Amino acid sequence: MSPDGAVPPPPPGAQGPGQGPGQSPGQGGPGQGGPGSAPMVTAPWPELAAAPSGAAGPWGAPPVPPAASRSRLSDRPARFPSVYRWVVAGIFRDWRGVLAAYLSTWFGLPGAVLLSAVGAVLGLVAGAGGGTVGVVKSGLNDVPLLGDLFGQSGLEMGGILGGLVGIVLGAVLGLVGGMIFPWFTLFAEDPLRGVGALIASLLVGFLVGVLYTIYRITCEGWILRVTGARRLSRREEELLVPLVRDCAERLQLKGMPTVLMDDDRLPNAFAWTRHIVINQGLLDEFNYDPVPISGVISHELTHWNNADSISRTFIRGVALPLYLLYTAVSFIQRAASRVAANRFGGGSAVGFVMLACWLILWPILVTIKYFIMPMQAADSRAAEYRADQGAVAAGHRDGIRQVLARFRRSFDGTRNGWELSICASHPPNELRLEAIEEPGRPYPLPDPDSPPRPIPVAVSTLDKD
Repeated sequence: MSPDGAVPPPPPGAQGPGQGPGQSPGQGGPGQGGPGSAPMVTAPWPELAAAPSGAAGPWGAPPVPPAASRSRLSDRPARFPSVYRWVVAGIFRDWRGVLAAYLSTWFGLPGAVLLSAVGAVLGLVAGAGGGTVGVVKSGLNDVPLLGDLFGQSGLEMGGILGGLVGIVLGAVLGLVGGMIFPWFTLFAEDPLRGVGALIASLLVGFLVGVLYTIYRITCEGWILRVTGARRLSRREEELLVPLVRDCAERLQLKGMPTVLMDDDRLPNAFAWTRHIVINQGLLDEFNYDPVPISGVISHELTHWNNADSISRTFIRGVALPLYLLYTAVSFIQRAASRVAANRFGGGSAVGFVMLACWLILWPILVTIKYFIMPMQAADSRAAEYRADQGAVAAGHRDGIRQVLARFRRSFDGTRNGWELSICASHPPNELRLEAIEEPGRPYPLPDPDSPPRPIPVAVSTLDKD
């Protein structure tokens, strides 16, 4: 699906999106939004696929059907004329993530990764030995002066270069062979059988993804409550529901998601397929100030209205077998770490369990972390830019800027350079701030909404006389 090609008229009193400095009419589709640059987003809503001709609604969406014809999933985005269109729009939003999930789960990528590692080891041994033998056969050792100068070092250099070449060739051949050879063999034996196996893999992966997505949509409220979310109290409802309603009206949304509260003290909020969950920590961090809270709510409403959560859910569903194993291994490793941290004894046993899990399932861990997650992260970062533009369209530019400036690091909790640059689901906050700057308005550093630098305090352990 491609985003809108033209800039729609903004709601009354709201600032139009896509007005960052130097931005030209363009879109932040799945192919944009890398961590190093902000995509040129002109509308927060991706275009509906095959919208009815002549139908005009808010931000290019078709008109909302009458209440009598709407399904019981009333907390879904009403810009989609049916549940089917809503689910399909989310499923086909991120083709890169879907492709990565298919290749990883249903076309044997973890097995190819394992063969790649075996090929690298064998290539290292063969290359190192071949390089050493090549130096010996070249006769350099018998050349006067050169033999004395390059004798031992020549053997070592030949072995090192040969080993490096062997690692690369072995890894590439193992990876390509692991992906292609099984299918080549199948098609060579019986082409019809190969075509049938290919179609079956595609259909089974799609069916698993769709069933998982339907399960998550229909059972989402129960799942969220089991994992810590709860209904709003009377006071929370009096504070938050008017803010959500106001933001939805500013964005010209017909309908609202169900709002839940999580008592987690981490300042954050999350948009799901039919719900928005607000952490207690967000309210505490900004002392219940409606300006930044409205900015966050507008951001999450844009995610909800774009069916971004359905896109993520479908990708996880296609790769569900791998994710189940990944979750099981992560749970075992966390449990083992807690046992070691609590000093219950058995440190060697804990280490053995963690090592065994890694040795058995490392191809799956590598596939998810270094292939599926990076492929999915590109669309996730583009979705974050679109959601920021949604907050701007709702007239909450200052509110979302206040939140992004307060937390200088990305919201996805990544830890190392690979995760920050490739796997991060959120762009760097500084680039998000840049993307929502108002033309002609200065934004000097340090940002006034940034947290104050802590004052160093010297602590002495010496008692005064």
